[in-house]
Amino acid sequence: MEYMALWFVLGIIFMITLITSGVKLWQKAVVICYYLVLSYIFISRKEEIYRDYHELPVPDQYWDTNSEWVWFMLGFYFVPFLMILLINYYQWFKKAEGIKRKFWIALTVLPAGVVYLCMVIIFGMYGYRP
Repeated sequence: MEYMALWFVLGIIFMITLITSGVKLWQKAVVICYYLVLSYIFISRKEEIYRDYHELPVPDQYWDTNSEWVWFMLGFYFVPFLMILLINYYQWFKKAEGIKRKFWIALTVLPAGVVYLCMVIIFGMYGYRP
């Protein structure tokens, strides 16, 4: 239950990766494997930090180390995902015929950006420090 937000983020990333046209199946498999291995590394290190520092009262070093780890991993999760989104938008915009369709595709960038930002914030909460 502790990593439910991570699985939610990964589910969205996997769905968008799978619907990306123009990318070969093996490339999609590489992206999915990348995120699975990355998630294993992230969870393993996060649990190691918990075991090493978590005692009552919780020391400041635990919060510092945990926050640093999450912020370090944030780029590994969301920069490649941003590239996938940009590839999708480029392909959709290129395939669209007519100004009206291109306008509607461009208009969807705003809600997609809001969802992307929400996903970054949700993931960033793993590094929350009270």
